[in-house]
Amino acid sequence: MPSHFRWYFVGKAQTYKEELSLDTHLIGKPVAFRYLQSEREKRGMKIVSLVTLVCSATAVLGTRPPKTIPLKWGILAFPRFVGLDAYGPLEILNIVAFNTPNMTLSIIAETMENVPALITNPTSGALSWVKPTYTIDQDPPLDVLLVPGGPGSRIAYNNTKIIDYVKRTYPKLKYIMSTASGAQILAKAGVLDKKRATTQKWAWAELVASGPKVKWVPCARWVVDGNIWTSSGVAAGMDMTYAFVSRLNSTIADRAVNIIEYEPHKDPSWDPFCEIWNTTSGGTLHTMSI
Repeated sequence: MPSHFRWYFVGKAQTYKEELSLDTHLIGKPVAFRYLQSEREKRGMKIVSLVTLVCSATAVLGTRPPKTIPLKWGILAFPRFVGLDAYGPLEILNIVAFNTPNMTLSIIAETMENVPALITNPTSGALSWVKPTYTIDQDPPLDVLLVPGGPGSRIAYNNTKIIDYVKRTYPKLKYIMSTASGAQILAKAGVLDKKRATTQKWAWAELVASGPKVKWVPCARWVVDGNIWTSSGVAAGMDMTYAFVSRLNSTIADRAVNIIEYEPHKDPSWDPFCEIWNTTSGGTLHTMSI
């Protein structure tokens, strides 16, 4: 057998790149391969010799260790964010952190004062608060920044200090993520320019208008474009977080959702709410007063 060769899957995967994307599904299973000599390229893609082999994917690809989970996570907090936008992903990430040495979770806010979430009592005000770990001026080193949504994102959208923070922080991150209307903050900071993204379907018309340079995806539970992850409304942030962690370490991701007894939607295209809120036709114009 010549020393210069390439392996191609017989079946679904047709290229080496596709082979690499399928390896985690095929490890340890019998897989049929085709052997193509390098002269295929030399003779205009004509296959000179074809040898069919049946072997184990483990033998060819090896059992690869899980990828490294980012260690430094920050959640951007601003008044009147929706609690579940942040708390849902944090519940999953908290368990991931317990199983990932040196992983830290931080709350980043404009000041060190407690930040009120959306849930309020007409007589006593906010019922839920988060205590910041750092201010945006402290610029703590982060690997991932998660931006929640809620009525407060409309205020943050016009807060120059918050937008500038996201804009200057993004180039230093490994990943940036948003839940629901948090995507409009990323859009205002220019992070989503010419990128595919999604956002909350209930307020779709308003939110997509705030990011005219974004390639908005009207039907999606979450969308990934490079190192940018955006989710649909509120609870979708938990599905996005599970999917993110699962790509890097499915064992820890599954452990996290099993401990909190949550069954995530695993298909990013699952989105019954785009039909309910008519997003494919531009959505129904709402203001953020439920």
